[in-house]
Formats: sequence, structure tokens, C-alpha cells
Amino acid sequence: MGKKILLASAAAAGGLLAVSNAMVNIALRRKAAPQAPKLGAAAQEGWLSDAKYITHRNCEDMRLRAWFVPQAGRRYAVICHGYGCCGQQMLHRAKPFYDMGFNVLLPDARAHGGSDGSTIGMGWPERRDIVEWVYEILRRDDQAQIVLFGESMGAATVMMAAGEVLPAQVKLVVEDSGYTSAWEQFKVSMPLLYHTPPYPVLPVASLLARLRTGYGFRRMSALEQVRQCRIPILFIHGEGDDLVPCSMALRLYGAARCEKQLLLVPEAGHCGSAEAAPELYWSTVRAFVEKHIGG
Repeated sequence: MGKKILLASAAAAGGLLAVSNAMVNIALRRKAAPQAPKLGAAAQEGWLSDAKYITHRNCEDMRLRAWFVPQAGRRYAVICHGYGCCGQQMLHRAKPFYDMGFNVLLPDARAHGGSDGSTIGMGWPERRDIVEWVYEILRRDDQAQIVLFGESMGAATVMMAAGEVLPAQVKLVVEDSGYTSAWEQFKVSMPLLYHTPPYPVLPVASLLARLRTGYGFRRMSALEQVRQCRIPILFIHGEGDDLVPCSMALRLYGAARCEKQLLLVPEAGHCGSAEAAPELYWSTVRAFVEKHIGG
């Protein structure tokens, strides 16, 4: 009987390890090989006529790529995409900033688009990449006034970056549909996306991620970084978001000790607030920008 119990326990442990490892592979592994830069039909739009695909080598000697759309003036918006996307897919969010007079930078996050990397960090290592992009902007224009904007994982990324020591030229953050931490996000999304209950897989998966990358899911925390932030943040969230619950936005807003504003859009789904209420969305963003940078 004891031997059977031992064998059953070993089999269960092996199965748990296998499932947890598979979860880490699925969640954090790069989704596609690096892509060649192309704007496609969007290139015909006049505002993109001077767009350039630029390169920055980060402190890990990783080649990071971004679309840069210049114009006259010293306002810059860094537009950060979500999980599994790329900078080019954020052009619809970049255009309103361009119309507000911003040069726009649309980075491909590590392990996305044309950037190097094989592991997705859910915003945690990406936060350092965004800080480096900020300094790349300042290398070109030391009088820049910089806004950080992100959606979903990009929102978590800019919130995590905002908790770092940033140069005074970074004026504010706008985050849309960001999560509190990778741990809490996987806790919600595992049943939805991976058809797996969070426990007991999540703790083991987090340990495996820590062994591979040096940080577990709890460490990947926008909530903790927001507590350290000293620049203004506009939090935006759809009340109908099933993937990243609106309760996360409320907790993030509550944790922030900086100047802050919260916009909740009724019935809007994940990253859908701008489509559900475009006038409210962009008028709120413009007013927040004008308050902290000037019109």
C-alpha cells in the first residue's frame, strides 16, 4: 500500500511539474520569429510619410526595434503594445497623440515584432527597455517632454517603468487595461485561456519562471511599482473587461501616491474603451496631457 501511495504521489508530482512547465512555455515563450518591418497599407497615410524603423541595443546587448514617427516639436509619446502584438499594431492609438503634436515612438517589446528575445517578461524586464528608449529620445532631444502610454501588457510595462527613477522629462503616464501583477493576471486568465485551474499549477509555474528568468510572477508587479511612482498617472479601464478585471484598475488607482485620475468606461471590454466611448476617452487623455504638459 505504501509503495502504491509513493508511486501515485510521484506520478502526481511529475504531472504537476509537466503541466506547470507547459504553462510557462506557452505563456512566456516568443510567439513568432522576428518580423521584417513593414507598414503595409498604413504607409499610404500622410502622417506616416517620415516614419522610420529604428534600432536600440539595450544593456543586455539585445537589439530592440521601434517605429518612430517624427514631426516638429519636442513632445514625444512612447506607445506600448500588449501581449503578442507589436508596435505597428498600435498606430490607431499613436495617431491621436500625433494629432496632439507628439512625435511618436512605437517600440516592439522584447520577444515581439522585430526585436530580439525569446522570453516574454509580462512587463517586468520590458520596463527597463522603456527606460532605455526614454534615454534614446533624450539623446536625440534633451528638451523632450515625454508621455508613456500602454495597453494591457503595455500598460503594465509603463506602470512598472514609472516606478523606476526617471528623468524629469518624463511628464506623465496613461495606462489602459493594465494588470496588477503577472501572478494575479495568470490567476484570472489560466481558466479562460489555458483551461487550467490556477492552483496548484500557478505556484509551481512561478517557481519555474523564477529559475529560468530570475523573477517569479509575483515579482512582476505593476502594483508595487505604482506605489513608487511620482509622476501623474491616468488609469483607464473598461468595466466589462473579463480578461483584466476592472477591480485591478481600482486597486492600482488606490495604490498610487502620485497625482492621479481614473476613467472607467461602462460595458467596455479589454482595451475597448477608446472604441466604446471615443469622445470621452480622447477628451480625457487630452485634458490630462494639457494639464501636465500644456496645450
